[in-house]
Amino acid sequence: MNKMGSKRVFLVRNVNPEFYGGGETYQIKVAEELKKYNFKPYIVTSSLGLLKAAGEKNIEVVHAPFIKTQNWSGWKNILFPIYAFRIFKLRKWYGKIFKQYRPDVINIQSRDDWIAATGVAKKMGIKVLWTDHMDFRSWVLTNVNVWYKNLIGKWILRCAKEADKIIMISDFERKSFEKIAGVGKYNLVTIKNGAKDEREKYGNIKYKKDSICYVGRVVEYKGIRELIMAFRRVLEKFKNVRLNIYGGGEDLEKYKKLARGISEKIVFYGQTDEPLRALNENEIFILPSYREGLSLSLLDAAMMGKKIIASDVDGNPEVIQNAKTGLLVPVKNVKELTKAMMWMLEHKKQADKLAENARKYYKENFDFDKIFVEKMLPLYNIEKEKK
Repeated sequence: MNKMGSKRVFLVRNVNPEFYGGGETYQIKVAEELKKYNFKPYIVTSSLGLLKAAGEKNIEVVHAPFIKTQNWSGWKNILFPIYAFRIFKLRKWYGKIFKQYRPDVINIQSRDDWIAATGVAKKMGIKVLWTDHMDFRSWVLTNVNVWYKNLIGKWILRCAKEADKIIMISDFERKSFEKIAGVGKYNLVTIKNGAKDEREKYGNIKYKKDSICYVGRVVEYKGIRELIMAFRRVLEKFKNVRLNIYGGGEDLEKYKKLARGISEKIVFYGQTDEPLRALNENEIFILPSYREGLSLSLLDAAMMGKKIIASDVDGNPEVIQNAKTGLLVPVKNVKELTKAMMWMLEHKKQADKLAENARKYYKENFDFDKIFVEKMLPLYNIEKEKK
């Protein structure tokens, strides 16, 4: 395909322009690793935050068009022809872009692009990888097995059979996909998310005693309501404890209102450009989500060797082994979340041991550099296929 210079890779993560989360951060990590091995990565997206972050890292970008007003269900399925027409236009755009940039491999990680880019790439001899960041389970394939629902999801499953590999980021996500779509029909591979080991970079930062933090999007499904409610109870016994919330999102103002009355003990920092610094400045990290893929913030916390509390849901138990590498609590359970926070604050030495174990477990299973070389790099290396 590309006979000039480095092999070219398109990392396609095309989401709402205002959206930026773990799936977007992932593109930066992969692009930086690809550059180390003489690839030329391009991030293809409409996310303004991702475009900015890529520019700051000197990563090439392609600003993609984004299909709006697309989440149709129920009677709105009759609007499917409108969606199909928009996909046709997006396919034409991909045909033009592929001819211009001549990528060797594309890794598609967003819904409309799974449909629009896959067929075009295959016809042009471009290797096609898919990566799922929990999108399949959480919304893309909802009700796909009901014959009159989710026509878009059915279309995606047809396109999925053309992908050279579909990368699942956790065991839970793979099992969920196989339950929905069937076993053996698709070329699946599980490559778990990882975190780059940057603890030494922040090693001189000392955490503030009795400080608790959350790092991520401030939206309902992340369990922020339960976190604030549990923190109120913790304050009744631990007067000096503080809760620091890092991240932006559509529910930020709502949760600021919920924190009224204890606002001097809860600080909302908004979006941070240094999440690892934020983690290191705090003693305890909490992830009380209702659902998760394999959280990058959770992996970062384990990498940093933090004391961790997480909801016992989806991919979280693949990182946190209860009472070994941290504490797991039932989802949406304010009482148990309160108990876990109090235990961490009361049993410092035992909590320190859990933190040490989390760091060790990360090194053994979630070191991104190791994961990339052993499992991801072979998927991008297409030399053998060209002979």
